[in-house]
Parts: sequence; structure tokens; C-alpha cells
Amino acid sequence: MLPELDTRFLAPAGWITHSFTNDATGHKIHYGRVYPQGRPPAAVIVCLGGLSEFSEKYYEIAHDMLARGYAFWIMDWQYQGRSGRLEKFPHRRHSDGFESDISDLKKFVDDYIVPAAVHPDVGRIPLVMLGHSMGGNIGLRFLSQHPKRFDAAAFTAPFLGIHNFSAAMKIFVASLSPFIPLIGRGYVPGGTDWQASFRKGDGTDKFSADALRDTLHNIWSTSDAALQVGSPTFGWVSQALRSCALLRRKGTLEAITIPILIAMAGREEIVENKDIRAAAARLPNGQLLEIEGAHHEILMEIDEHRNTFLNAFDKMLEVHKIATMDNVKPF
Repeated sequence: MLPELDTRFLAPAGWITHSFTNDATGHKIHYGRVYPQGRPPAAVIVCLGGLSEFSEKYYEIAHDMLARGYAFWIMDWQYQGRSGRLEKFPHRRHSDGFESDISDLKKFVDDYIVPAAVHPDVGRIPLVMLGHSMGGNIGLRFLSQHPKRFDAAAFTAPFLGIHNFSAAMKIFVASLSPFIPLIGRGYVPGGTDWQASFRKGDGTDKFSADALRDTLHNIWSTSDAALQVGSPTFGWVSQALRSCALLRRKGTLEAITIPILIAMAGREEIVENKDIRAAAARLPNGQLLEIEGAHHEILMEIDEHRNTFLNAFDKMLEVHKIATMDNVKPF
């Protein structure tokens, strides 16, 4: 049953959903996509959501991209959204390693998006990555390993470190590594199955200052229990910190030469802004945008903050002539 929402928060006309299985990981991945009607897209946007998110939450940004003449694709990561869940414990947000997510993303891009990202008379349409939080972590690692797949990328509050994560906590988590095979699928201390109380949903919490957009996560989760996701497991935290450490290795970010826009929330309380600044400085073609007053979910923020990011996103594509027929790659 669809929630009662303004049409901008519902699936745009022509929205199609499907799923695939990645034999390399055993993951069943759900995805959605939409194309402009009556014309080929000027670019193809590949959206990578954050921890515990789902495709439905990004319908508004899909409408925004369609209005710009772009196609929009999004996948649900394994263990959240409508993708595969942990057997017997479907609410637990687990991880088999971010390498498995990169593998799922590669299959998604290579087998589904690239074959469809073509102009019948000219060639390949530019691909642009758009990632949030955990999606930014996975997206940056993907771009480092596969530098020629995308033409540009933009990330909002990429997860490159945990906000105010103390040295003592890092040591504690590291000390648990030998026990991860035994405790990895268990919730972190205090973790539970999904609860509406995870989010205030009124524009006063750490996610968004927009009283309406801040409700979307809970509205969708309440209307469809299949979207509900609980707390992370020890395994997810261990793998997330490992992935952050890999991104700090010299040469990882330096290998990404395409234009990259990174937006940082001024009122961030989830990811570590210090790590975002350091990462942006290492990108050969990176641009850092700090949005004062914005909370973590910049794409779900009040119009002022959200538009600051979208305007910078548009400017990046314009300056680098990404979303133009001049940048279509010949067959």
C-alpha cells in the first residue's frame, strides 16, 4: 500500500523495478530505474544510497534528475531495502565485506546500466555516480578499482569515518576481530530490530532539518514492513571500519581522476568531517563543498541546503561538459 505523499515523493511515471542475482556473492539485488520520456537522456545517474536506506526514499531525486533530462538508476544494497536479507534475522544490517558490495555494483553497472546507456545513433551516454554516506564509501572504492566506468561523481556526506569515534573505541573494535566469525552476525551493543524511534522524523534530529523529508524514512518503513532495517551487526561495523582504512591508503583515492564533487554537512553528527576534508584533498580532480547548517542527509534537507548541493552538481557537469552530446563516447 502506497503512503499518502505528494507526487514528488512517489515513483515517477515510467519507473521500473527488477532484481538480479550476483553469482559471485550470492546476493539478490533489487533495483529501480527510469528514463526521460520521448528523448534519450543527456546523462545516466547511478545513485548509491546510505546505510539502511531503500530506493523508494530517492523518488524525489529521481524526479529532479528527470527534470534535467537524465536517466536515473538505483540499487538496494544487500541486507537492506528489497534486496536479500540475513536468513532468520532479516532486520539485522550485516555485511559480508564491502568488497561484495563493490562486486554487486560492478555487475549492476556492467550488465544492466552500460548496455542501456547508449544513444542509438551516436554512442555511449555519460555515466554519473551520485552516492550518499555509505554509498560514498563504496562508490569511491569502486571508482578507484574501475576508473574508466564513470565520467563524473558526486557524494553527499560520504562515510569515511565515524563521527567522534574515539581511539579507545577503535582499539576495542579491533580487539574483537578474531571473534567476528562467532559474534559477527549479532547486533552491536544496544542494537535492535527496526523501531520508529530510530528517527525523530520531525526535522529536529541529526538526519535532516526538513520536517517533511525527515519523515520519509519512517513513512515508507511503516507502510511496508519489507523495507524495515534494524541496527548494524558487529560484522558490519568491522567491515565498515576496514573499508575506511583501505580508502586512507596512499594511492587509492589518487587513482580517481574524474571530476568529483563532495558535499559536507556543517551540522554533521554521523560521519567524520575531518576524514572527508582529508579525502577531498587527495582527489586529483576533487571539489569540496561545505554546506553550513545542513544535517547528514543533504538530499533530504530543507530546500536551501539541498539546492546548494544540486546547483553545485549542475555546475560540475556544466563546467566539465559531462551531460552534453559532445561528451557521448563513439561506438
